[in-house]
Amino acid sequence: MLHLNRVATPPFAPPRRELARYVLLAAVCVAGIAMFARIARALDAIELSFETIASADWTVEKFSAHLDDLQSNAQLRVNIGTLRLKQLAQPLHDVEVRCTQMKISAEIIGCTQARASARIPQLGAQSFEVDFTYGRRDGSLDVQARNIKVGTGTLQFSAASRKAGWSFAAKLQEIPIAVLASVAQSLEVSVPLAISSGTITSKLEASGVAAEVASLLARGELSEITANNESGSIATDRLDIQFDLNAGQRDQGWQYEIGISSRAGQAYAEPIFLDFATHALSARAKGYRDGSGAIYAESFEISHDAALKAHGQAMLDFGQQQPLRGLSLELESLQFPGAYETYLQPMLLDTNFKSLQTSGDLAGRISIESGVPRAFDLAFKKIDVDGGAESIALRGLEGQWHWIAQDDGIREPRAVSELSWSSGAVFGLDFGASSMSFATEARDFRLLRATTIPLLDGALQLDSLRARNIGTPTLAFMIDAAIEPLSVERLCRVFGWPEFGGRLSGSISKLRMREGVVTLGTTLEAQVFDGNVRISDLRLEDPFGKWPRFFSSIEASNLDLDLVTSAFSFGRITGRLSGSIRDLELFAWSPVAFDASLFTPENDRTRHRISQRAVENIGSIGGGGTSVTAALSSGFLRFFEDFNYARLGISCKLRNEVCEMNGVGPAPRGGYYLVQGRGVPRIDVIGNSRRVDWPRLVQQLIAVTESEGPVVQ
Repeated sequence: MLHLNRVATPPFAPPRRELARYVLLAAVCVAGIAMFARIARALDAIELSFETIASADWTVEKFSAHLDDLQSNAQLRVNIGTLRLKQLAQPLHDVEVRCTQMKISAEIIGCTQARASARIPQLGAQSFEVDFTYGRRDGSLDVQARNIKVGTGTLQFSAASRKAGWSFAAKLQEIPIAVLASVAQSLEVSVPLAISSGTITSKLEASGVAAEVASLLARGELSEITANNESGSIATDRLDIQFDLNAGQRDQGWQYEIGISSRAGQAYAEPIFLDFATHALSARAKGYRDGSGAIYAESFEISHDAALKAHGQAMLDFGQQQPLRGLSLELESLQFPGAYETYLQPMLLDTNFKSLQTSGDLAGRISIESGVPRAFDLAFKKIDVDGGAESIALRGLEGQWHWIAQDDGIREPRAVSELSWSSGAVFGLDFGASSMSFATEARDFRLLRATTIPLLDGALQLDSLRARNIGTPTLAFMIDAAIEPLSVERLCRVFGWPEFGGRLSGSISKLRMREGVVTLGTTLEAQVFDGNVRISDLRLEDPFGKWPRFFSSIEASNLDLDLVTSAFSFGRITGRLSGSIRDLELFAWSPVAFDASLFTPENDRTRHRISQRAVENIGSIGGGGTSVTAALSSGFLRFFEDFNYARLGISCKLRNEVCEMNGVGPAPRGGYYLVQGRGVPRIDVIGNSRRVDWPRLVQQLIAVTESEGPVVQ
C-alpha cells in the first residue's frame, strides 16, 4: 500500500474550466491516479490526502482518495470535507464518491454506477448515481448523474468535455420553481418575482467552447405558477406555460427561434389582465440578437384566442427609454369583445368607458420607426360599442382610417379616411346613420367634406372641423356647424329636465379652442316657450379640467309664462316675460356671478293672471312670504284662485354668494314690487330683502318648484 499525504496548498492555479468540472471536482481528481498507473500493477492500494487544495476558482478542504484492489476489481472512494466554488455563495459539505467497479487502463479511468452524496446549499442532503469516464490520452471527460432530488422533483444531467468544446444536457421533472429561485439567489442571481408555487418540467441542451455558450436548446412546461413582484404590478395565478427555445451564436450575436403558449391560469402586468383559460395564447418569433444587445424579430406571429391574430417584424433595444424601436405589424384580426375585455378595459377603469358592450372586428397595418409611430391603416368591420344611457353608443361602424406621421417637413400624400355608422348616441342623445370623410396626420384632424348627422328629430350639419395638437395641452380646434331644429321637449327628456315645448336651432360659427379656451364667434338661438332665447359671448376655460369656468350672456324675448310656469310647477302665471342674464360666470358648472333681470315687456297686451301658489312662491323668494301667506289665508282673498296683475319682474346681481335683489319698481317702506297688482281683487307682492344669501335662495327655488303649494281654506 502506498500513502501520499499533503497538508500545504500546492503552488499551482489550474486554468479556468467550465462549471460542470467544478461541480464534479471529486470525479476529476481521479485523473491524478494516472500518476501511479505505471506502478499500479505492483500495488494493492493507493491513498491520497490533502488538508487543502486551492485555485483561483475553487478550494477543497480535507480531501482524501482511496483506491484499492488494483490487481482485480479496483474500487475508489473520494471524500471531501468542504468544497468551495467561486460560483456558489455557500460551500458544499461532506462530499463523497464511491465506485465499486473502477476501470483503469492505458486509455481511460472511469466508473459506472458510482454513488455520490453531499450536503448542497438550498437542496439539502443528496445521494445520487454517477457515471464518469476520463480519457487519459486526450483529457476528455464524460459525466452522467441521475435521480438528483430538487425539492419534490428530480434532475438528471450529462456533461462531456473535449478539446474542441463541451456539451451539456439535463432533464428536469416537476421541480418546484421556488426551490430553483432559492438556488439562484444563493448564486447571487437576482430573482424579480416572489414565487409561492409551481413546477417546471423541461429538457435542456447546451454546447460551447471554454466559457462561451455556442448553442442552447430548451423545451418544457411551467405548471401552475403563482408569483408576484414586490409592488404587485406583475402577478400570476396557477399559470401554465409551454415553451421551446433554439438559439445559437451568429457572428457577434445570437440567432434564435422561440415559442410560447398557454391555455390555463391568469397573468397580470399592470394594467393588463389575461385569463388564458378564456383566451388561449400562442406566440412564435425567429430572429437574432446583435453584438450591441438589440433584439431583432425577423418574423413573429401571435394568436390570442377570440382577441388578436397578428404577424410581422420587430426590433427591441432595452437600453433605450422606449424599447420598441421598430415594428411592422400586420393586424389580421382584432376581435371584440375579447380585445376590449383584455387590452382596453383595464386602462379605462377610471373613465366612463369601463363597462362597454362591444362586438365586431378590426384589421390593418401598424408601423413604428426609431421608437416613434410612423403610420397605421385600420379597417373597421361592423363594430358596435354601447356604454349605456349615460355614456356613448356607436353601431355598425365600417370603413377605413389612415394615419401618417410628419417626416422632417416632407409630407406624403394624405390618404382619405372614410367611416360610416348606422346609429349611435352621446349621453342619451340619439343620432342616426351618417358618414364622415377626413384626413389625419401627426396630431392633426381635418374634415374633408361637409356631413349631416341626424340628431333626435333634427340634425347637426358639420360644415368644417379642424383640430391640431390632439392629445396635448395645446389642443386647438375650430368648428363651423348648424343645428337643424330639434325638439326641446325631447332634449329635456334626455337630460331629465322639466319638459316644455319649442325648437332649438341656430348656427355654430367659429367655435374654436386655443390655449385651453373654447369660444364661439356667433350667437346661438332657440325658440322655446313660444319665445326666443339667444346665447352670446360664450367662453369656456379649462374645459377638460376639474374646475372649468364658463362665461356667456343670455337674452330671453317674449316667453309665454303659462308654458314656463307649467313646465316648472311654479304655480300658473299667464302673460309674457323678457329679460337677460348678463356676464354669467360658472365655476365647476355652479353660478358664481351674473346680472339677471326678468320682467313683463312694456308692449305685452296678453292676459295677465297669477295663481295663489305663484303669488306665495314669488313672495317667499323676495322675503315677504309670511305676509303673503297670511293675506291669502284670511279675508275675502282666500276665495280667489288667481288674480290680475299689471306687471311682474325680478332682478338679481350675484357677487360673492350674495344676490342684490330688485323688482319692477319701488314699493312703500323701501320695498320693491315683484308683482304689481291690478283691478279687483288686487294683490301686490312686495320684496323686502335687498341682499339675499345665494345658496339659501337656490334652496328656496328648489323647494317652491317641488312643493305642492299653499292650501287655502
